[in-house]
Amino acid sequence: MNWVEEVLRKCNLWKGYSQQQALLFWEDVVGERIARLARAERFTAGTLVVNVTSSTVAQELSFFKERYIERINELLGEEILREIRFVPGRFEKAVPRKLGEPSASDREAARATFSQLADPKLRRSFEQLYLALLQREKALLAGGAKRCLRCGVVFRGQGETCPGCRFGGIEDTQRTD
Repeated sequence: MNWVEEVLRKCNLWKGYSQQQALLFWEDVVGERIARLARAERFTAGTLVVNVTSSTVAQELSFFKERYIERINELLGEEILREIRFVPGRFEKAVPRKLGEPSASDREAARATFSQLADPKLRRSFEQLYLALLQREKALLAGGAKRCLRCGVVFRGQGETCPGCRFGGIEDTQRTD
């Protein structure tokens, strides 16, 4: 078992993490071509919600729904996914696939942030994770995502606050500075 899984299990977060992996596996299962027309948006209570470009795409993909469910569950290693719901309508711009190289200032910020870690291997791992997250944020923002007014996380979707803040009952108008 790797140390990330161990930490998530100790914090009682492993189940939620493993369930959200269904979002990550979507493109691998359907392929890049279909993923341009259908984007996995969220996973809740055994249902994967997939935004699609049109009702025609939703209808076509529904023919393969059982195959997708079977393959994603196979990748998850357990029967977590029970349903896929295709939702036609607003389809946001795709996130650029190539993230580019981190800037020198981002690299320096990563070094400074984790300079107190004594273990060089652990320090380097956290620096790489930090840089990957910065690159991901930049790509998401370039693809039409926005920052939550409440917590600052970058997210895709409607409203001014992320789903986490909305779930917690925090109004769009509240802001932390």
